[in-house]
Amino acid sequence: MNTLFAILYTGIVLGSIFATSAVALALIYGTLRFLNLAHGGFLVVGGYVAWVAAHGLGLPLYAALVVAAGAGFALGLATYLIMLKPLIGVGSPRWDIATIMASIGLAIVIEASILLIFGPRLKVLPPAVDGGFVVGTTVIRYNALFLGVAAITILLATNWFLKNSRNGIALRAVAEDVNAAYLMGIPSGRIFAVTVAVSGALATAAGVLLGSFYLLRPNGGLDPMLTAIVVVVFGGLGSIKGTVVAAYIIGFLQAAVALVFGIKWALPALFAFLIVVLIFRPYGLYGAPEDARI
Repeated sequence: MNTLFAILYTGIVLGSIFATSAVALALIYGTLRFLNLAHGGFLVVGGYVAWVAAHGLGLPLYAALVVAAGAGFALGLATYLIMLKPLIGVGSPRWDIATIMASIGLAIVIEASILLIFGPRLKVLPPAVDGGFVVGTTVIRYNALFLGVAAITILLATNWFLKNSRNGIALRAVAEDVNAAYLMGIPSGRIFAVTVAVSGALATAAGVLLGSFYLLRPNGGLDPMLTAIVVVVFGGLGSIKGTVVAAYIIGFLQAAVALVFGIKWALPALFAFLIVVLIFRPYGLYGAPEDARI
């Protein structure tokens, strides 16, 4: 019973954080058909910006989270203007190859810059809330509860943005059919920029949550990025609903494997699970063979 409770508690917290991270990937893929392999770098940037805000400016973690999200928005917008915008219009497969190579280069630049500025030593984010309580043999940290609530709040805000704001509705229209959206007067270029910027904000916010759950290191974005990619593929490429559902399933799976077999088996079990799922559902949980998935 105690093990089951620990799995449920850890799975909800991890699933919420994984969903925040993976939605950033799903948004940008669903709209631009761009798999951002610099996503891990965005996660790391979020964690380190929050560390500077917390230790250098003395801000509490929730304020540092807002600062990191703002930095991610700016970084995403710069990524679109400098890296992606010049490539728009080249057509597939040149778009796919060019954006993948460019994002790998961006990831290398981000990691090298973080290493140069902050050095290789691990960094620790201060908890938002100290203390905790015990349920059976499971220690419930108030900070972990804060991280889960913060992630769920971010997901709800993203859902509101997509369904109620003008840019969100336009984003969904562009993702559905960019040519039809253009004929209806929606400026696809502006929506592309908004999408990448919002994706950057979500990624850096997720980086703060992950950095508070684990430790910060310059190359610490690789494993979370692989997890986010698995979540997006499992949920159905570009499907926001599928991404969120898949994130919680994978959160529970990783929590169960880590508690029963050890943390080192969490990622291998994740990929094995994905292989089995894709044998029976090649397009993921909510995926479709059509281009439009949001």
